[in-house]
Amino acid sequence: MRKGMFMERIKKRKELRWSMVLMLLTCWFLPLLFTFFIIFFFISDRMNNQLEDTIVTSADKAIEISRIRLSEAIEASKESSYLTQIKDSYAAYLIDGDRRKLDREVSQFIRQQYTYNQSFDMTLLYFVDDPDNYYTAYRGTNTYANVTAFNTYAKEKIAHISKELDTGIAFVNINDRIYMIRNIVDSTFQTFAVIIMELNVGNMFESLEGIWGWSEGDVFIDGTSIFHVYDEDPCKDLIRERYMERSVYYHGRNGAYVYKRLEIGRHRVAFAIALDESAIMDETIIVKYFLGMLIVFMVPLIVIIFVFFHQRVNEPINSLRMAYREIEKENYGYHVEAIAQHEELADLGKAFNAMSDKLKYQFEKIYLEELALRDANIMALQSQINPHFLNNTLEIINWEVRMAGNYKVSAMIEALSTMMEATMNRKSEQLIPLSEEMGYADAYLYIMSQRFGEMLEVTKEIDERYLYVRVPRLIIQPILENAIEHGLNFRKQGKLKISIFAREDKLFIEIVNNGILTEKDKRKIEELLNTDTKELHSVSLGIRNVNKRIKMICGPDCGLTIKSNNENHTVSTIIVKIDNLERQ
Repeated sequence: MRKGMFMERIKKRKELRWSMVLMLLTCWFLPLLFTFFIIFFFISDRMNNQLEDTIVTSADKAIEISRIRLSEAIEASKESSYLTQIKDSYAAYLIDGDRRKLDREVSQFIRQQYTYNQSFDMTLLYFVDDPDNYYTAYRGTNTYANVTAFNTYAKEKIAHISKELDTGIAFVNINDRIYMIRNIVDSTFQTFAVIIMELNVGNMFESLEGIWGWSEGDVFIDGTSIFHVYDEDPCKDLIRERYMERSVYYHGRNGAYVYKRLEIGRHRVAFAIALDESAIMDETIIVKYFLGMLIVFMVPLIVIIFVFFHQRVNEPINSLRMAYREIEKENYGYHVEAIAQHEELADLGKAFNAMSDKLKYQFEKIYLEELALRDANIMALQSQINPHFLNNTLEIINWEVRMAGNYKVSAMIEALSTMMEATMNRKSEQLIPLSEEMGYADAYLYIMSQRFGEMLEVTKEIDERYLYVRVPRLIIQPILENAIEHGLNFRKQGKLKISIFAREDKLFIEIVNNGILTEKDKRKIEELLNTDTKELHSVSLGIRNVNKRIKMICGPDCGLTIKSNNENHTVSTIIVKIDNLERQ
């Protein structure tokens, strides 16, 4: 019998072992493998983002350098118009007819201004009345070959362009030479000369080769290709923005590109740069190899973990499970007996017992701390500053200010004290006389008058027979605050008019300001007064509360309306009921 029980025990152990193996396969190896794939895609995505950021950042910097150089070239071309030497020399020539003097002065000006300008390989100027006579300046080792190329290929086309150019600047690519054309006009805006600059594209756009992964690229100025890599702007139909803050990186079937469009003056400039895909792939292939090797080396590690769990965890599971159930029953402090002869498992049993004792201690400690915290909260609530103390303090400050002779500040303190008195509502009154409510409104208007001075004009038309009528507390001040903060037009003089009158059994408090309600304002007011929108600032919340309180106290036919009158001014009308006793 003992042998049968022993064999049954062995059988159960084997079943538990294979269950553990299956559990580790499904709950350890597969999740670990899945985690590796997640990490792989995360790292790949992160590297792609970093690579994209590197490409975009390098493109932005390189393009910014080219933009600055192109802007400098455009500004340099304007000197021929803004500096009056050419215009003055030509005007003198028209008077004295001295052609040699004209040639000498214009040649000297062109050479001084443009010979050492790195933006231009050649600068050429001719007068409209003598288009075959050129005034030229060359940079560095450039020779008359530039003029020969201009005569042979560009002269007639540029002459035609200049006739349609007016006072702007045109760019044209002729035989891979980029010319910038500008007319020089007289005081009647008639063109009397044309200046042509052959751009030094190597200097102007050399920074583009510093873009990470540069393969080749093109620049389009007003649609004109600089390098003839593309026949036309490849992204002109894909990107509608005229100006882009940052470059855009694209990697698709047709390759990898970085693109940016910007405006320089009245000129639209687009940069389309093709990138080396092999360089991009080299940046990410290392991660793939590394993660692949990591997965291979993880297989023996997982086998070791399987063996460890089988030998070290399988046997004591039942004992620990029973002890855990005792803890689950809130039997804190429960101890498990020695579960194995091995030192590691014995330590595990000791650790569980220590944990159980500590858990008991922690729960008892937390309970006592909660009691202490509750008592502390009660004492904190009891020690809060009483609002009456603040009001009394303001009164003390007021007397000190009066004794110092500063009656203006004293008046402001008294107004503030009046408003605090209104908010404290010491008597807990729901209704107060209209005269008292106007006192609170006057205190607020006095403070605002000190803020805006003569820019705020307030007029009143009040039927004093109704000052004794009892109205809900603090219904006028929020409307005044809304009118001043959002309604009044302080670009002129802000005007505010308060009218109080009665019709039948209704009292009307009308507040008119010279602000103009837009359709957006009207929709917002309609939503504010008739819906329960929660995201409101303090002034809007005050208006809604006024409307709700009046309706709750006086009925649904009373409340607040905000509309425009015939003069397009904003009219806020408060309507409250006058009961029979108050009208007598």
